[in-house]
Amino acid sequence: MGDWRGLVMAWAFAGSCVMGAPAVWADDPDLEETDAVVETREVPTFDQGKAFELLGKAAEYFDGIAALPESHWLRRDQEGANRDIDDLLDDALEVMDVPEIVGMREDYRKLESRIGTEQQRIAELRERRMFAPDTDASTLSRFTPTETLRSMTASTRGDFDKLIAAREANVEAYEEELEGLKRGMSESLAAIGLEMPPDQLELWLSSAIGDDVVSMGVVFRSIRTITLRLEELTRESGENLAVASRYYGMVVMLHRLVVSMQEAFVAKVDEDILPHLQAYRDEADAIIAQSRALIRSGGNRAGLESNIAANELTQRAIDLYLRIVNSQRAKVAEALEVSEREHQVAINTFRTVRLSSNVADLIRDGLGTFDTLSDLQVPDTAEFQNEEIRQEFLLLTERLRE
Repeated sequence: MGDWRGLVMAWAFAGSCVMGAPAVWADDPDLEETDAVVETREVPTFDQGKAFELLGKAAEYFDGIAALPESHWLRRDQEGANRDIDDLLDDALEVMDVPEIVGMREDYRKLESRIGTEQQRIAELRERRMFAPDTDASTLSRFTPTETLRSMTASTRGDFDKLIAAREANVEAYEEELEGLKRGMSESLAAIGLEMPPDQLELWLSSAIGDDVVSMGVVFRSIRTITLRLEELTRESGENLAVASRYYGMVVMLHRLVVSMQEAFVAKVDEDILPHLQAYRDEADAIIAQSRALIRSGGNRAGLESNIAANELTQRAIDLYLRIVNSQRAKVAEALEVSEREHQVAINTFRTVRLSSNVADLIRDGLGTFDTLSDLQVPDTAEFQNEEIRQEFLLLTERLRE
């Protein structure tokens, strides 16, 4: 992970209200155009047919896995079947992470990237301005038609002032668009039953685990929808045991998907996020200790005290980061224990479901389990204490993503 303090990233989540585009980026093809004001918002959905197809195929593989050898060089075996099941469930997970909301998030990140680029260019222009003659805009610059050419021909402080003002206007416009996207995302999540106000989205989705937290919430809502469909289809089949067995097999696959999703989150936190945050904390501690030692030995007090203050701010941001990451990890780990147990119960039930006459009720029981797991993972409310902490938090996220 490289040097990061020159970069500013406002990493939050997405929505669907894109406002007027800034001058330098008026026709960016990467962002989908959406209305500035949304009167009504349709409930975002996912391809339920595709999800059923993937889950049904996975259930078919699972149903036949007992007849396969555990491992075999030439023939299909249980290892291969399990790999196929996991691949199908990965695809199903992607389908159930509502594409419309994923697209909003991607648009948001593109805007964030544009903001980072603009801020970097502003810093470069200010550096060039410092060494330019202190005069008004030059004639050549005034008549240069494009932003790129004006940047190349700028020679006076007046030239650079105009360029900087244009870039700052771009940043302001992008930030307005981000606010609209954040509101739109909050509305879309509310439409599928997930309440996350814009201010909470900003904090959670400014973090390196934000995508995972919201994605899991969305997927649980999709799982609920699928489970209700399975229950309905089972009842409509008249509890036909062959049909009901297939549908309950899909419920087993949903349990397996949840376990995999939660395991991946806990592993990411344990193996990536927490070790890096601790390393950043150790680094800040070392700089503070060294700065204090240099002050005692006669070093430049003003500069060293400034370094101490900057790293103490970093420490406070890291403490906030650790608090929300550890809190969410604990929630998901608790839910994972329940998920693993319920997955085994579902497997046991699947083995006897052909003898049952109330499979629809068993599927309804699974719905209750998924709702409980979803509730266990509801993120805590938290907020940035001030703008300085917010900016430092975002810098940490940028560093974690390098």
